[in-house]
Amino acid sequence: MMDPDEDEVLHSVYGRKVVNIADVIVRKFGENLRPCEPETLQFIAENTTIPVPKVQDTDWQDGRLKCIVMDFMPGKRLDKVWGDLTHEQKLSIAHELQGYVHQLRSLRGDYIGALNGGKALFGKRSPIECGPFESEREWNAFILEDIISSAPRMMRHMARYCLSRKHQIVFTHGDLAPRNILVDDKTCKVTAILDWEEAGWYPEHWEYIKAYQHLQPMMDWPDYLAHVLPPKYEKEYIGMSFLYPLLYH
Repeated sequence: MMDPDEDEVLHSVYGRKVVNIADVIVRKFGENLRPCEPETLQFIAENTTIPVPKVQDTDWQDGRLKCIVMDFMPGKRLDKVWGDLTHEQKLSIAHELQGYVHQLRSLRGDYIGALNGGKALFGKRSPIECGPFESEREWNAFILEDIISSAPRMMRHMARYCLSRKHQIVFTHGDLAPRNILVDDKTCKVTAILDWEEAGWYPEHWEYIKAYQHLQPMMDWPDYLAHVLPPKYEKEYIGMSFLYPLLYH
């Protein structure tokens, strides 16, 4: 096998890299790989028609996941080709994504966390591992009592009104950003949805909150994202926009 440093780097962030080896396989390696990601890819392949890479191998050291070897998925990143697409092509991609997201949201869970009882993630950047939680009540209590416990009392009082316990728990990608979507630039068909490390069972509004954070570099992306995730959960989105500054204050 070639030295990873000599292969094409497809993605590099937070100490992790994804490298392409001869357009056959990719290796994702580095720090803080989530052990749930390989099993999540298998779960999605078995329970939906969403195109995802097949895991070929994993490397563990001292009980920690160090590398995932997956099939190479053809296509170009949506954020790289977006500017060359017509309105009709963008709309076609959005409608295809809507069908895939509908499949995800049809999968129902009974706890909040990663697949097979793994930890949940909370936060906008460098998410905090937490849980899993048996209910949304526990999830909300963690946010109020652990995440923003040092915020001023009045801010915590108002934060309580951002949260509710009435949501269904559905399977969620958690990072549905254009950089994680591959398309065939000739047919404009989705060839893969990647990067499932933040996926898991979350309240039904969580996909919306996470997806609508990604406005750059495609300023019209939210207009098409509205076809994928039609406007809903406005209160929850506004509430989380209030909570995040308390988390990083």
